[in-house]
Amino acid sequence: MVATNPRQANIYDVARLAKVSHQTVSRVINNNSSIRPETKTRVLKAMEALDYRPNQAARALASSKTKMIGILASDTDFTGPASMVHEMERAAREQGYFVVSCGIDPTDNQSVREGIDHLQRLGIEGLAIVTPHANAVEYVRATVSGIPVVTLDSMYRMDELAVSVDNFAGGVTATQHLLDLGHKEIVHISGPKDWFESTTRAAGYTSTMLNANLVPRVIDGDWEISTGYRIGSEINFVEKGITAVFLANDRMALGFLHAMRQRGVSVPEQLSVIGFDDLEESQYAYPPLTTVRQDFRALGERAMQLLLLEIKGTAYKKLDRLVPELVVRSSTARLAAL
Repeated sequence: MVATNPRQANIYDVARLAKVSHQTVSRVINNNSSIRPETKTRVLKAMEALDYRPNQAARALASSKTKMIGILASDTDFTGPASMVHEMERAAREQGYFVVSCGIDPTDNQSVREGIDHLQRLGIEGLAIVTPHANAVEYVRATVSGIPVVTLDSMYRMDELAVSVDNFAGGVTATQHLLDLGHKEIVHISGPKDWFESTTRAAGYTSTMLNANLVPRVIDGDWEISTGYRIGSEINFVEKGITAVFLANDRMALGFLHAMRQRGVSVPEQLSVIGFDDLEESQYAYPPLTTVRQDFRALGERAMQLLLLEIKGTAYKKLDRLVPELVVRSSTARLAAL
C-alpha cells in the first residue's frame, strides 16, 4: 500500500489550536501592530506546532502587495450593479490591480460573512461593496478591518469612503419635469422598498409634490419589466384622472408603455410617462422614453479610483454625489396638448 501524505495545516487549524479567529492569524502573518504580544506568541507557537506554512496569498498579504481588490456584490442581474462592477474591473486593471468578485445574498449575514472570509483569504488590499441593502453595508463596515472599504450607491454616510448617485435629486428632477409641463395628477410607481435607490427616488417625488401643494400617490413596484406591464394592465390611469406617471426605473417604464399600447392609451397625448436610468433600449421604445440618466460607469470608475488612492495612502478630495440628468424624449408632453 502506498503511503499518503498527511493534509497540510491551514489557517483555520492554526486558529483553532491558538484559540483565536482566522482573521487574527492573518494579522499575525501580516505583522499587524494591533495584535497583543501574548496573542502573537500563541499564534506563532501554533504555527510551529502544526508546521504551518503560509500559502502564496498569505505571503503576499504579509507584504501587502497582492495587487488584488475584492468586490462584494448583489443583484448583478440588474444593469446598474453589473455596470458598476464591470467599470471597477476595468479601472483596476489600468492601475495594475486584479479584481475578484463575490456574489452575496445581502439579506443573509452568513452569506455576507462567507463572502468576506473568501476574499480576505485571497489577501485583498481593499474591498468594494455593491449592494443597495443597508443591513449588508452596515455588517461589512462593522466586520472588516485593516483594509479600506468603499461603498457604491448605498447612500451610506458620505464622510466614509462612499460614492453615490443623488437619487433624491433624481426623483425631484423627474417630478419637476412633469410639473413644469402642467401636470398635477402624477403617480409614482416605486422600486422595491428595501433598496436605497427606490426609497430615495420616492422621497424626491413625494417632497416635490408636497412642495407644490399636491397629493403624492405611490404605487409599490419593483425593478421588473413585467411589473410595469402588470400595473399598466390592471389600473386605468386615464379614467382615474391621472395625466402623468413617473416610474422608478426604465425597465418598469418599458413594460408600462407596452401595456398602454395594448389598452389603446396614447402616450404622451393621453398620459405622460417618465422613467429612470436611461437604459440603452429606452431611446428605441415607442414612443422614445423620457428618463433620468445616471452614469453607472462613472460611479464604478470613481469608486475604484477612491479605493486605490486610499490603498496607496494618497490624499484625495471628498467626493460629492453624482447628480443624475434629465433626458427629454417623446413620452412626455405639456398638459395643454392633451
